[in-house]
Amino acid sequence: MKLITLLAFIALVGSSVAPVVAQDPPVSLLEKYTLGVGQDSAGVTAAEYDKFFGGGTARSVVTYFHRSSMQLNPVATNGVLVLHVSRFVRPGEIVFALLCFGIEVRGFDAAGTEVYSKDLDGFTFGDSKGGRATRVLRDLPLSISKLEVTFLGNYE
Repeated sequence: MKLITLLAFIALVGSSVAPVVAQDPPVSLLEKYTLGVGQDSAGVTAAEYDKFFGGGTARSVVTYFHRSSMQLNPVATNGVLVLHVSRFVRPGEIVFALLCFGIEVRGFDAAGTEVYSKDLDGFTFGDSKGGRATRVLRDLPLSISKLEVTFLGNYE
């Protein structure tokens, strides 16, 4: 009788266990910026400064400009996006590592259609370490009227 009870219990427990499927861990949103540059971006300069990047200890500057607006090339046919994140850590200060797994850049025209897409490598500032990370994109079409820049990662 004990054997039958044990087998029934194993069958009951075994049938209620869901299979385990390996999944990638969810990627955290570190920070997301949206720059509106108008009908099209010719002659436009836009910048976003964030003193507490990702709610933490780093700072960021996201800058978009059209080359002719900076008088670098009066007949330029594209825009430039500069992404800069930095952190200064004083000696003896203890702060979490900043882990940026990747950066997504999306550009949309006035109708909301995606006209530009680029995924960039991330960067890491170690535990209690400062650092600088800069990414420059020089090939953005002038039809862009809105830019979304998403940093994926976290502080840990």
